[in-house]
Amino acid sequence: MKLKILIAMAVAAVMLLSVPVFAAQTYNFVPTGFTAQTKEDKKEQPARVVTYDEAIEMAIKNTSSLAAIVEAIDYMEKSKESLFSSLESFFPYSGRDMTVETSIGTLLSSVGNIDGNAKSYTYQKQMLEETAELIVKNYFNTIKTSESSLELAKESLELKKQEYEQLVMKNDLGMISDNDLTTAKNELDTMEKNVDMASLAIDSLYSSLAKAIGLKEGTHIELDYSLEYEPLTMTTGIDAYINVKASTDPSVLSAKAAVDAADFQRKISTYETEPYSYLSKKNAVNSADRNYGDTVKNLRLNISNAYNSIMQLESKQDNLNTALNDAQLTYNTAKINYEVGNITELAYKQAELAVKSAENDILSNISNHDMLIFQFNHPYMLGTGGSNQSGE
Repeated sequence: MKLKILIAMAVAAVMLLSVPVFAAQTYNFVPTGFTAQTKEDKKEQPARVVTYDEAIEMAIKNTSSLAAIVEAIDYMEKSKESLFSSLESFFPYSGRDMTVETSIGTLLSSVGNIDGNAKSYTYQKQMLEETAELIVKNYFNTIKTSESSLELAKESLELKKQEYEQLVMKNDLGMISDNDLTTAKNELDTMEKNVDMASLAIDSLYSSLAKAIGLKEGTHIELDYSLEYEPLTMTTGIDAYINVKASTDPSVLSAKAAVDAADFQRKISTYETEPYSYLSKKNAVNSADRNYGDTVKNLRLNISNAYNSIMQLESKQDNLNTALNDAQLTYNTAKINYEVGNITELAYKQAELAVKSAENDILSNISNHDMLIFQFNHPYMLGTGGSNQSGE
């Protein structure tokens, strides 16, 4: 009777642990099918100010698969003590194979599945929580850089309108052809459409962010967030860093747990076990071991590639800072010339816009750098597009 109770507990725990597993490649930064918050919506309601840390907590809480994993792990832990203590003498420890009765073998197999899944899901829980932060970071960074680009586009549009007005006067005087004027008008119309589309895209980003963190549709959000450049700092060399991550990254630990679980199953035999059954279990161990090796290999390569990309972004940051300084010098000269009447107001505003454009380029690079460093610190996230943000 006690054996039947233990088997029932084991089966229940195994079934509860059959929840969807984590896959770093499956997250989507911009959910679709969610209504964008319009300008009219924004005017009708007060803004919901959201900080970065608050958004992370909300995103984690809004990740439904996390709740299933937590529930499964909690149940397993409650069942584990009685199951393991009753069967401990049968466990195939230290490379020792164990041949047992069929009933005991079935129970041991279930217990092995429970233990292996619990370990794997513990690592997957960690990855899901950290990926929730990655998603929030991507939304926050993208919104900030998009808003900066939109403001730049709006100012560029205003200058384009002034240029077009001057071209209209030149056309009236016969200084430019009608075709040239038409071309300029088409360019102006295209810029206006691009500004409108960029504005709608930002509204959609806010709405998607609201959905990701569990706010109701149409919520007007304001971000309490700023992007700051922080160069990569490491206490060890890149090779040492790779070696540490190759043994501690949760994706590696999860793959290793799968190897251990498969090997546990291989060591369990019953008196009725057929030879092909043992071979099948051995193949399962080999398959899990190959996956473990591939995980480590890919992780090492992705970290190395990401490190090189980070170095490129930091070099680019230096170049962008130089470009900004040059733009500021040009602007200062233009300002003096404008004040004494040597250049037109349009030329002066173009110099001013060049400074803002250089600042926007820097902000975009900072965003790419920030995202890539976060993934570099959580290497299982690499290989999903994050390691190719060199900004080229």
